[in-house]
Amino acid sequence: MHTLEQVSAFVAVYEHGSYSSAARELKKSRTTVREHVVTYEDLLGYSLFVIEGRKAIPTEKAEQLYHRAKLVEKQNRSLFVQSQALYDSNVHTITIYYDVITPLSLITHIENHVMDYNSDIIINWKHRTRQEAMDKLQEGECDIAIMPYRGQLFAEKEVTWKAIKPIQVGCYASVNSPLALIDDLRLENLMLETQYVTENFATLKLNFASIQVSPKMHTVSNNDLLCELVKQHGWTIMPRHYMMPYVERGELIELNLKELGHNLSFGLNAFYCYGKPDAEVFRLILEWIEEWTEALERC
Repeated sequence: MHTLEQVSAFVAVYEHGSYSSAARELKKSRTTVREHVVTYEDLLGYSLFVIEGRKAIPTEKAEQLYHRAKLVEKQNRSLFVQSQALYDSNVHTITIYYDVITPLSLITHIENHVMDYNSDIIINWKHRTRQEAMDKLQEGECDIAIMPYRGQLFAEKEVTWKAIKPIQVGCYASVNSPLALIDDLRLENLMLETQYVTENFATLKLNFASIQVSPKMHTVSNNDLLCELVKQHGWTIMPRHYMMPYVERGELIELNLKELGHNLSFGLNAFYCYGKPDAEVFRLILEWIEEWTEALERC
């Protein structure tokens, strides 16, 4: 009978293409990972990989075995996380990572409900990139991550999620920008001006909000700094809820792009590890997120 260590080693080598990369992912030595795979091959009676230089190329049988092995590994991780969640039932500190496009009203909605639930709980709100959030979820340093949806069926890590209402975004520039004077504004006009993009948008590479349109694109990690720069020159794509105060003060203007219209949006998800909702407060937080989403839809 195979062991879970053998299955995990096989899956890691399959996904990362080498024993060394798999070892880094599993935080084990290369020798240990290779031994697990070789022992698994001996048990099965056939080879799983062909070694070419430093690469481990999956055999045809490995291709057929991978998806079922991945399911076993995923269920094993889920069982472990759930068992840990039952042990850590008394929650004293909650850490939530969030993306820059997260509406402040959602954050305050969660904060207020947690304080009403138990005012002694400490909540840490940390602005992080999606990659950092996914890594820290698996490492146990993050409890919930509110991050953009990439448009893919599975997350890049072994986590699950709850969908949040899509966030509307728009294209913005200074009221004094040459772009603001163009009635028939098109993408080719944006190519002539500096494009500012948030760090998280730049790493997502999903759609127009994160694609480099202008040959001169500046990445900015701080929202307030980005807006101050756009007041001077250039343009950006940002959530409407965040940019509205700048528009109302007459500092920025939303540009009307003929190719895009006014329906540009980003999906937003609340990511968490399997078993996390077994702790009451985390189950309630996910319910409060859904409550906030439903309230917006009624408006």
